[in-house]
Amino acid sequence: MRQIQHLLVLCSLLRRDSPLARILTTALELDPVPMAARATPAPSVHPQETKDWLESFWDPAALTPDEVEVAAWQNNITEMVTAVEEIHAIEKLIDIRLTSEKAEQPKIAE
Repeated sequence: MRQIQHLLVLCSLLRRDSPLARILTTALELDPVPMAARATPAPSVHPQETKDWLESFWDPAALTPDEVEVAAWQNNITEMVTAVEEIHAIEKLIDIRLTSEKAEQPKIAE
């Protein structure tokens, strides 16, 4: 529940005309089925493994036409730097970071 509330606060604090707000809106309009078909569990939260895992979602050969814009946006350094600065400003304002962590795996009784 707190993760949802955190996302709502972050989104509420974005400027509507910011690069991040625009691309998040575009991403929310995507059909989730193709992305779900490519989804695999993250191997770890190690920075390089996370980077590789995230990039696997945006393999150009697997993208639908609608996903191309979102994939291309991530390679636009100007937009990405602006988005990172915006997230950092929001994190500073609320004094909490948006972080990644592995989901807890249920313990299986033997």
